[in-house]
Formats: sequence, C-alpha cells, structure tokens
Amino acid sequence: MIWSKASQELQEFVERTGIPFYTTPQGRGVVPDDHEYSYLTMRSTAFRDADLIIVVGTRMNYIIGHAAPPRFNASAKIARIDIDADEIATAPRKIDIGIVGDCKAVLCQLIQASAKRVNPDHFSAWRRTLSDGEIAKRQAPGANKPMDETPIHPLRLCDEIKSFMQRDAILVVDGQEILNFGRQSMPTFAPGHRLNSGPFGTMGVGLPFGIGAKIAKPDKQVIVVHGDGSFGLNALELDTAVRHNIAILVVVSLNGGWTADPQRNKPGRNLGYTRFDKLAEALGCYGEYVEHPDEIRPALNRAQREVDRGSVALVNVKTDDCARATTVTFAQYAT
Repeated sequence: MIWSKASQELQEFVERTGIPFYTTPQGRGVVPDDHEYSYLTMRSTAFRDADLIIVVGTRMNYIIGHAAPPRFNASAKIARIDIDADEIATAPRKIDIGIVGDCKAVLCQLIQASAKRVNPDHFSAWRRTLSDGEIAKRQAPGANKPMDETPIHPLRLCDEIKSFMQRDAILVVDGQEILNFGRQSMPTFAPGHRLNSGPFGTMGVGLPFGIGAKIAKPDKQVIVVHGDGSFGLNALELDTAVRHNIAILVVVSLNGGWTADPQRNKPGRNLGYTRFDKLAEALGCYGEYVEHPDEIRPALNRAQREVDRGSVALVNVKTDDCARATTVTFAQYAT
C-alpha cells in the first residue's frame, strides 16, 4: 500500500463499498485510524466473524496470525491482492481469490466495478455490530479512567503521547512491551508515518529510523518511543543526531529489563533503571526523568519546546516492569 502510494484508492474503495478495514502495524495510517469504518477495539470480532476477508498488499505472516483460525473465520473466503505471484501461491492458508497486481492499479479497477455493483448500505448491519461493540467496550466500567498508579503503566505513557503528538507526526516505536502496547493504543493518521521493527523483530532500529525519518521529513514532528532494552542497542546514535542537528524527541519506557521473559530467569534479563536522561545530557541533548503519571505531559511539552529550538530531547519514563501487553487489550484502556 505504501510503496504503491495507494492510500487514496483504498480509502475510496472502503467508502464506496462500506467495508470495515484493519491495518498491519507498518500499514497504520494508509487510511486514518479515526475513519468512521475503523473499529479498532473490535479487531478480533471482525476477523472471527467476517465471511470475506480481502488481504491487500501484505504478507500472510505471523503479524496477522497467518490469517488462520481460530483468530480468523475458518469458513471465510480469502481474497488476496499482491504484486508477487509467489506470495499468493505459497500462502499458508488457501487463497480463494488470488489477484496478481499492483495495489493501486487493482484498487482503481475495483472502484470502477463497485460503483455499479456494491451498495455500502448492504453492510450497514455489519458495521453497526462492530460500532455497537466498540461503544460498549469504551463505556465499560473503568474503560476511560486514566491509570494513575506508580510505577507508571505503559498504557498511561502511550495515552499521554497519543494526546500530545501532532496529527501528522511520524511515530517510531521499538521494543517489546512498549511496542505491543503502542500498537493497541497510539493511532496514526497518515500513510508512511508509522515505523517499527517490522516482522523480523529487529530491535534497536527505533532511534536510527527516527533520525532517518527526520532527515526525510524535516518539517514533521518525529517521536521515537523506545523500550529500555531496545534503546540500549543504539543509544549512542543520540550523538549522531546532536552532531548533525537532527531535532527529534525520544521517549524511553524504562521498565528495568527484558520483560519478554515471563519467568524472569534468563541471564542478563535485569537491566536496572538506567538514567538514560543523564546519558542524553552528556551527549548534548535535553533530558528529563519522570516517575509519576502527572509529570509525563509537562515533560513532553518541555522536551518538544527544546526540539522546536533545534535540540535533541529525551524523556526517560520509569514504567511498571510487571505490565504485560499480552494480557491487556486496548479495549480495557480506550479513551
């Protein structure tokens, strides 16, 4: 979708047909996350109950659960649009309708065909089911209540960043827990404005990606959200940013370890609460350290002012080392 520059065509297709859509982590923003046909908290229900799933320009890998049951409806027909015929031929799940072609070209053809054949009102009941479910989740007891606990829950950090960032900000997220929490809770509204470690889980790319994004789009706000483990892999790229006047904002979720290990018994798992803000200051950046939820937004505002003046800024936020993204859903903290 991004390489084909097909965002406009996808949005037109969605609107003309009335079909709800969901994006992969790297595809966020090809249609804005707040579009009326986006039902973020009902993703699992949509995948489980849909009778036709159109896969557009993405691999059917673990990122989308290989489109396999029980996550996806076993009886659903799968249509797939991909420029690579081998990708369609070797898909882990049987493809009922395989279309080899560029996303933009195929979507243009579908738009023309759907103008006479598809009435978006036909899917109104399906959209209402997803919409009602989303409203119910957002109105559930505690769903809209900010988390005020200390240590800070990563979702509280994500929520503060979500409320703080500009609509066309480029958001880079790298790590384990913070990456998964960020997928659930931080939206993107423009194509190509969401970067992460991708399907190979290459931790450490966040800060380099952020530097590259700012060079490519110097007029955009660039925010890099890092876990402390992933940040440690390329932390000294702060020096690169300072030397070349690449003004970005880095936010570190400091939970003190590699929390992907549920047993907490792997050697090197505990990293401690490193004062990366002090490291940043030593390299010529603006740095802040945050331990309480109500301190996050003021720290972000101060850091952004320094970025606007041309500085590199880092906000080091101590977060809960017991929080696990695998056990918390966006629906439980929807705002």
